[in-house]
Amino acid sequence: MGAILAGTALASLASTAQASFLNKDFWCRTYGCVVVHDGVNYDIYDNCLFASNSCCVPVGGQMIDFYTRAGDTNVTGLLGGTGPNLPDRDEGFIFGITQDGSSINASIIDNGDGYLDASDSLGAFTLNPNTDIRLDGSGRSYSHSFFISSRNTRFSLRALASISNATGDFANTIQLGDIKLTPSFEISGNDAGFQFGSRANTSNIQIVSGVDNLGDQTVVPTQIMNFGRQQGIRQRNGDIDEQTIRLDFLYEMPDYDLSMGTGSVNVDVTFDFYCEN
Repeated sequence: MGAILAGTALASLASTAQASFLNKDFWCRTYGCVVVHDGVNYDIYDNCLFASNSCCVPVGGQMIDFYTRAGDTNVTGLLGGTGPNLPDRDEGFIFGITQDGSSINASIIDNGDGYLDASDSLGAFTLNPNTDIRLDGSGRSYSHSFFISSRNTRFSLRALASISNATGDFANTIQLGDIKLTPSFEISGNDAGFQFGSRANTSNIQIVSGVDNLGDQTVVPTQIMNFGRQQGIRQRNGDIDEQTIRLDFLYEMPDYDLSMGTGSVNVDVTFDFYCEN
């Protein structure tokens, strides 16, 4: 069994200055902008339409990113896009075996890399009418993150999900609506030495209710978070690290049993920012 979840990259323009450009940038100050940060590089989404030298993105319109996106979203709590527990395409997640239909009391013995491969072994167990096999522990979930700031704009984060490739039985047994998505945010903290949020404002941030799986984010980009503070996340006189907060996205695969068969599924989730009232 293999499961691969891919997030769309949202970072590019290298940041070398310690002071935040949000404190003085004319376009952000005048028309508003959102900044996406991966802990090293940042990307700017503007309300100004630079291509036509006009203003501005209409309410409900997609904010404009004028830079080439690069890299991946971070594994939550790290600054790397490829964490130690992400499987390759030919590797699967850990199984657990229950003897009573609920608690895991036997499992694949993992060699420490966090996923099923040829170097793992199977713990001894016996079959009975209540024996069940399911994904165990972190094998059911994956979390990624990125950092954002903003100035002088109300905006929303929208997501669009699709299955780009499904193989084997999973083409029929796992759908987008089976994969849960739980967004959240961290006001401040430290990720692998990246200190964030000490000068960030988190008032009036709302997580949209009723959007709790990837099936809710098909056809058109769907609002999952709203940022209603007109002044933005930024507070004055800080560098870009201090003025960012972290957005987290937890994905959970459905309970697995052998009737679902074997295969792999690749899910793409695209995030973008939209201007709001």
